[in-house]
Amino acid sequence: MTRTVLIIEDEKLIVVSTQMVLEAGGFRVESAVNGEEGIAKARSVAPDLILLDIMMPGIDGWETLTRLKRDPATAGIPVVIFTAREHARGHQRSAEMGAVDYFRKPFEPDELIALVEKHVGQRA
Repeated sequence: MTRTVLIIEDEKLIVVSTQMVLEAGGFRVESAVNGEEGIAKARSVAPDLILLDIMMPGIDGWETLTRLKRDPATAGIPVVIFTAREHARGHQRSAEMGAVDYFRKPFEPDELIALVEKHVGQRA
């Protein structure tokens, strides 16, 4: 069974590099360039895990996470906050809002695979 990861990220280079690492790890990858597209894709694809950037045009990652967790069709999908920002409040806020983890960019490929393996398919 192929496990699917949805990347919601507006920076193309990050999407491409993340996709390459995940596909090499045996995952199917879908992507969206903003929160609205990501929410729609999460509904249609029903991924096993979502990697969600915070800083995006339009609705930001926090609002995207709120909408994903409020929608019965997507509420059970594990979400990892995937961000270049690092601060304790971000970790705390992401956990309070229902994200399963908080992961920093740039990343080491092995660390990304380990993180995804840990959380993929942990539907609520």
